[in-house]
This record gives sequence, structure tokens and C-alpha cells, in this order.
Amino acid sequence: MDKIGIKAIAEKSGVSLATVSRYFNKPDLLSQKTKDKIQTVIQDLNYSQDNVARILVTGKSNLVGVIFPQLHLSFYTELLNQLIRYGEEKDYSFIVYTSRDTKEEELAMIDLLKSYRVKGIILLSHILDSDEIEKLDVPIISIERAGGDFCQINNDNYTGGKLAGEKLMADGCEVLVHINNGYYEEWPSFKRIVGFEFSVRDKPHETIIREELTDPYSEVASTTMSIILDELLEKYPNKKIGVFCSNDDIANMLQRDCIRKGVNLPENLEIIGYDNSPVSDYAIYPITSIDQNIPLMAEIAINSLETYIPHENVVAAKLIEKDTTL
Repeated sequence: MDKIGIKAIAEKSGVSLATVSRYFNKPDLLSQKTKDKIQTVIQDLNYSQDNVARILVTGKSNLVGVIFPQLHLSFYTELLNQLIRYGEEKDYSFIVYTSRDTKEEELAMIDLLKSYRVKGIILLSHILDSDEIEKLDVPIISIERAGGDFCQINNDNYTGGKLAGEKLMADGCEVLVHINNGYYEEWPSFKRIVGFEFSVRDKPHETIIREELTDPYSEVASTTMSIILDELLEKYPNKKIGVFCSNDDIANMLQRDCIRKGVNLPENLEIIGYDNSPVSDYAIYPITSIDQNIPLMAEIAINSLETYIPHENVVAAKLIEKDTTL
């Protein structure tokens, strides 16, 4: 670090060099009064810390790597917002990537993050297997992906799917449908399907898997959803249909198509999404959704960087009732 700079800060603040060093490296060890005093002096001196020098001296940085599968789903963008929110409290900065096509490219990207001496990597990508992740020489915190000997944060997906099915049946839906863009049985999110199908096992039900729905803002996704809705309305005339969607973006697509086709919500068709992301609140009719508690997931991820222990955190699922159910 800039020795001249922190010496001036120490002298003007009336504290030791060690205290100033703790301010930059381990602020949690200082009282709020001391931190406020040092922060005031930093502003008065217009001091700018040399982060590159800090890495060279300490061998550590305040950088955190994050790898998403993509960022067009509301769950991912809101999770990034929450990671930044909680990361700011610890003076973390983020390097964000979206996943690559091959394992070799993904590993090369992780090596690049490691070259920045990142504190850890928050991983949502599904490219690497668990055993490959375990071999990475960097703390890994996974969110909603297959488990292994590293820190994991997963939603209680089984309960989430079960809650959706129970709500739709309680509202008198005569046919229960799950719409998903794809799945792998080893993914935690697969349990949403299991929980839903278990809860509605004694009622007419079906699961619709369409990979074309993966990008909900694409033309192919819009066309596919229109076809799905037409088929459901033709197959189940005069029946109240309850639809559980694998995420809020798919649920929002379905709602828009229902409005275009004159389907009465929620009298004739009910919709439940998953994530309780912002898109569920800002839809034309706010969408009932299974809350993953995205802020809590982000908070656990950030806190796990300081006290890294390989284990699984399971975040409770909760039904949030809005306007697309009774």
C-alpha cells in the first residue's frame, strides 16, 4: 500500500499505522467511531488507495468473482443487485462473467479470476461437475447448482414446488400444469418438479418441458408459449387450469399471452411463478410466486467469503400470494 498515504492518514487521525491498515483490510475489528474518524481524514486528504499495490503487499484483494449462466433472467439480475448491496458493506468489488460454452473455456475464465487474487468465486454456472469444482484452488460458493465438497446455497425447491401445487388445488384448479424450460435431475431446481408432481399426484396433471423458453425475451420463446397456451385451452375446455412455472419470467410470458387471448385471470386460469423476483411485482397483474429469499442467499454468500466452510445452506421457500391466484 501507499506507505506515505497511510502514514499521513494515521498522523491526522491520531491513530497508529496498524489501525489504518486494519481500516483497509479488516474494518470489522474497528469501532464505528474509529472508522468514521479515519474516513473523514481520507476524504480531507483526497486519498485514493492503490488496490494493485495492496494485492502485491498482502497477497489478498477485495475482489470477488461471480459467474452466471446468463443475466437475462430476473433471478440472476436481482441476485447480482443483492450481492453488490451486501458486498459494499465489506468494501468488496465484483468481477462478473457469464458462463462459457465448454469446460476448457470455463476453467480458463476461473484461472483469470484467480490471477486477480479474488477472495472467492460465487458460481451459478452448471458447466463444471462437482468433482471438477472441488479441485479448484479457490473458495467456491455455489448457488442453486449441484452439490459437492464446497460451500452451497440452495433453496428448498421441493417444498417450493409442493406449496405451488397445494395452493392451486386449494383454489379449485381442476387441471394442474408445470411449465419448465429444461432440467437435469442432479440440479437442485429439479426438486421443484418432484415437489409439485407429488402434491398433485391425485389430480389430472402434466409437466411441459420446452427448451425454447430458456430466453423468455426471445421471439421463439414467445411463439412457443402461445402454442402451449392454445394447446392447454383446447385440451381442457371449461376446466379451471392451474399453472406452476419454473421461474417468474416464464410466468410473466404466460400472463401476457393470457391477456392477449382474453383468458380471465385468476378465475379461469391461475399462475404461480418461482423466485419472487422484481418481474413478479411489476407484471400487469402481480404474479403469485415462490419466494427464494434472494437477499438472504446473497447475504449468506458474502458472509461465507470471510468464514469459508464447505457445507450446504438450505434457504426456506415461501409462497407469496399476489393477483394471479385467488
